[in-house]
Amino acid sequence: MRLTLVIFILVAIFGYLLYNKYVRKDRNIDSQKKDDKRKEGEDLPDFEKGFFERTQAGEKSQLLLSLASQQDCAIIRSLLQAENIPSYTEGEHMNNIYGGLSGTMTTVVAIKLYILCADYDKAVDIIKNYKMDSSGYTIFDKVE
Repeated sequence: MRLTLVIFILVAIFGYLLYNKYVRKDRNIDSQKKDDKRKEGEDLPDFEKGFFERTQAGEKSQLLLSLASQQDCAIIRSLLQAENIPSYTEGEHMNNIYGGLSGTMTTVVAIKLYILCADYDKAVDIIKNYKMDSSGYTIFDKVE
């Protein structure tokens, strides 16, 4: 009985050591690759990557819109991206948590859309040409 218990414990220890050596090593390599990609900015969408690159280079940004609808936000960001206007959002997915599963439910958290100050006039023209319910958003004034 004791010999069986000792053998079982030794096999468990040996198995644990092999697991740590091979399986955890692979996981650490995978997580290191993910960290390297994050450092390079590869996991950011193009419009956010351009936004952060330009703001880090010294360009000023500003709050452009406060939106109620996640769908309108996605469409506006697509329209801005088509015109090479980088943007950044805050609170885009918070309404899925607080407002329920449907995008048509009451908005709890306003979605904030930021752009670079240099792109303000062009972005406002794009937004005004996009047909959406006027009660669902607020356009902020240009920052000088």
